[in-house]
Amino acid sequence: MIDRLKFFKIAVTFVLLILIIRAGQLQLMLGNYFYELAEGNRLSERPVSAPRGKILDINGNVLVSNREDYNLYIKPNEVPPEVGIDDLLLKLEKLTGIDSSIMKENYNLEGRSSSAVLIKRNISRETMVIIQENSSILPGIFIEASSMREYVYGNFAAHLLGYVGEISSDELRMYSQSNHIYRGGDIVGKTGLEREYELYLRGENGIEQIEVNSRGEKVKTVSIKPPIPGNDLILNIDLELQQYVEQILEEELYRLRDYAKNDPELYPPTGAAAIVMDPNTGKILSMVSVPKYDPNAFVRGLTYEEYDFLNNDPLKPLYDRTIMSQVNPGSVFKLVTGTAAIENLGVTADTVFTDSTGKYTIGEWEYRNWLTYGEGKLNFTKAIARSNNVVFYQLGHRLYNEYGGDMLAWTARQYGFGSKTGIDLPGEKEGLVPDNEWKLRTQGEIWYPGDAVHLAIGQKITTTPIQLINFISAIANGGTLYRPYLVDRIIDSNNEIVFENKPEIIRRLPFKSSTYNILKKGMYEAANASYGTASKYFADLTVKVAGKTGTAQTGAGGANHGWFAGFVPADKPEIAVLVFLQEGNSSSYTLPIARSIIEKYFFSGFQDE
Repeated sequence: MIDRLKFFKIAVTFVLLILIIRAGQLQLMLGNYFYELAEGNRLSERPVSAPRGKILDINGNVLVSNREDYNLYIKPNEVPPEVGIDDLLLKLEKLTGIDSSIMKENYNLEGRSSSAVLIKRNISRETMVIIQENSSILPGIFIEASSMREYVYGNFAAHLLGYVGEISSDELRMYSQSNHIYRGGDIVGKTGLEREYELYLRGENGIEQIEVNSRGEKVKTVSIKPPIPGNDLILNIDLELQQYVEQILEEELYRLRDYAKNDPELYPPTGAAAIVMDPNTGKILSMVSVPKYDPNAFVRGLTYEEYDFLNNDPLKPLYDRTIMSQVNPGSVFKLVTGTAAIENLGVTADTVFTDSTGKYTIGEWEYRNWLTYGEGKLNFTKAIARSNNVVFYQLGHRLYNEYGGDMLAWTARQYGFGSKTGIDLPGEKEGLVPDNEWKLRTQGEIWYPGDAVHLAIGQKITTTPIQLINFISAIANGGTLYRPYLVDRIIDSNNEIVFENKPEIIRRLPFKSSTYNILKKGMYEAANASYGTASKYFADLTVKVAGKTGTAQTGAGGANHGWFAGFVPADKPEIAVLVFLQEGNSSSYTLPIARSIIEKYFFSGFQDE
């Protein structure tokens, strides 16, 4: 009897001890959670997404905007401890089909324990209904209205506008240094202007404080801190002009590709670019790279298969040729050689050269003109207009004999070759200006005369389309190299200007004004004289063009790049125009494109805007 009583006392003591421990756990560890539940109604904070700033053309046409969307959040401190985040996300996956690993990755990226965490963006209406119907078994899960980026004209200006996507861990670290608050799952600019002006376009999220019941359902709004919308970008781009340049460039690219199918001597061009720029300020009026892509696809979210298809497309639609293509400029570079010759060799417009055979020889090496016969005597400006290789071989060789491999390279660098222009786009390439030091470093050889004559006609050197039009613009305006820019100004939601771009001078070139006059005369003859390489397409225009063609060897199956660069009107330039056909066989195919752009600009009223 005594043993049984003793056992009973021990059992009662053990049960009481368990109850005391459990009561302590409830009070000390879970007290706050159950206190809120006991209150029945409690306060909760919900994020209010700030709309991203719009992007507009110079006339106020909206190019990039936002539309309504719905996002999925989790409030960690509203999830009961016995449920757990992982189990809750697995339950959510079974109900909706949303991959729990993706939601968990977004949750872990955020790294916060109490604030609302975005775990899935762009949920469907069907998913939203399922979650709302099962809210009683999904504590801490809620849906909030948001905005989704919308590129109003689809693939219009895709490369310069760019696209947005969810922030990466690297971007999260980078932007944490800014004055903005970035969190996992946020949308940020990935390319183009969206990335370049991210900190201006991004708004500041608001907070809605609401009263919720024990099931986490909203009862009423207690207070709200409204979001601050992002700032709007106003571009120098004109919607109508940009649309026209895109259309004509794309049509011609695919026409030439079809044409090449029936001519075994032609290579199908693999891409194209065109730029229209104000040579007196650096303003970019139109800027096109084709093929294009639709940035809306990135907003919706590409599958791995869709991205691989885009990324592996041989025509590289994601590649912005205007700032990333680093290729030989061909005969357009003869204007650099001409500058060096005028400034250092005493060449004038009337200096006479002789091309007897269409060939130039240095020792046992022979360098040919693009014609198979000699053109006889021709002065310097006619040599530019005819793009005569033999004359520029001579000049390149003379510059080599007097200055080694340095003078021509130095002249090129003054014009901006080998350096980024500083255009307000990410991803711009520098190109390459080769010289003796570069060749020794990379090839272990000195700079030979053969290198000099090849450089003199635009081989060996590489440039980007934006560099080349900036160079042409410096000739057009008489010696000022400007930084090209796309954004005119940035305004806030009250239409107050928060940033304004102004013409920015990179450098004033150290060449005589008479040098530019000689170059301009040669370019004018190229586009208007009967013997000019571009006169067939421009001579009859009422507005006079000055320009230079270029056909650059690539070594890719015999294909050549085609270039045209010029400015209009020739006597008082308002625009500079550049057309680039990647592996487009000949510069002659760029000329009808350039003419169409010039006609559109001058005969559709754009010059008066």
